[in-house]
Amino acid sequence: MVLLNLVAEQIKLGLEPTIASIGEKHIEEKPLEAEALRRGFKVKKFRMFPGPNIAGAFKILRYAQRNGFDLLHSHGYKGNVQFGLMPKSFRKIPLIATAHGWTSTKGFTKNRIYEWLDTLSFKFIDAVVLVNKGMLNSPKLKNRKGINIHIVNNGIPIPDNAVTRFNDLTIQPTNQSTNRPFNQSPSQFNNLTNQQLDKEIVDFCSNAYTIGSIGRLSTEKGYKYLIQALSLLVKNGIDARLVIIGEGYERGLLEELVAQLELKDRILLPGYRDNAKYYIPYFKAFVISSLTEGLPITLLEAMQARVPVVSTSVGGIPEVLDGGKAGMLVNPAEPELLAKAVIQIYDNGIMTKKFTETAYQRLIFHYSSSSMAKNYLILYESILAKKI
Repeated sequence: MVLLNLVAEQIKLGLEPTIASIGEKHIEEKPLEAEALRRGFKVKKFRMFPGPNIAGAFKILRYAQRNGFDLLHSHGYKGNVQFGLMPKSFRKIPLIATAHGWTSTKGFTKNRIYEWLDTLSFKFIDAVVLVNKGMLNSPKLKNRKGINIHIVNNGIPIPDNAVTRFNDLTIQPTNQSTNRPFNQSPSQFNNLTNQQLDKEIVDFCSNAYTIGSIGRLSTEKGYKYLIQALSLLVKNGIDARLVIIGEGYERGLLEELVAQLELKDRILLPGYRDNAKYYIPYFKAFVISSLTEGLPITLLEAMQARVPVVSTSVGGIPEVLDGGKAGMLVNPAEPELLAKAVIQIYDNGIMTKKFTETAYQRLIFHYSSSSMAKNYLILYESILAKKI
């Protein structure tokens, strides 16, 4: 979604981006490609074997050179490594790489090897972009001497009249049954998009105080701690439920934990959903339990939906939430702290109102896809000026 939003804004600025989409040979069309084509964007599909693929990289480079592209902008470790480790004299086209975050946590894994190669390639890339200032503290960048690092915050589309609407809003007392301090219902939010929502998820959210999260079912998302936190909430007498929208390799382990804690009636794992953000207004609180993050788009989407946020203090999240002024921040891997933070959101309507007001204002002025695209354009121009 970051890439699609960026391309949309770049076209408005007069740029001519083409999405070079890499996929395995058996994949006919990736969801990214389908959505990009639906929006009328230029897409060039490249199919190759997984893993390091020098021939595939040369194929993309030849395409870029023959078609007169001024820049390569990589958004993943595969492009970073394959083009970054390529001699500049051979590549000729300047390369910018955006690091959206790192997913490996502990142990010797394939991802850890990829991420090591990724950060190794940074020294040979013309500019490396981090999606928030907090990523500068990552151990992956402890030896960042010689890397040309820039910060460009991720952003999401903001309606042109959003600032006006924010200034004109009348703040209503928080209704404990909805816990939405702004006078906006889920139907009002979703009618703007004409999305067809999953009735199972909507009905599940309507029957209790529902906590929601969106992301891959993988270790770095810390969902086992979120499930444990829900168990603590129930033990504290709160009629709470949990929805985690996403799919991944940890599904089996998470389902076992749900059964072990006897929470089957209180937790819904519906799998991946297109445009999952349209379910956020049905949540009473949006929780990010991650062990590691960059700047998750789902955080910005929750801020836009004016749903209070509870998050672990990782990556760029503390900066986005203004050090805890725009949402609750807790240490990662501590379910007791997650539960305690949710209880504070549940009990304190005045505090919740302040969080959502502050979060929405920060989103409008600091995290729009328009400002993201303009900051990238400034970087592009500076890199091209050095080439001349």
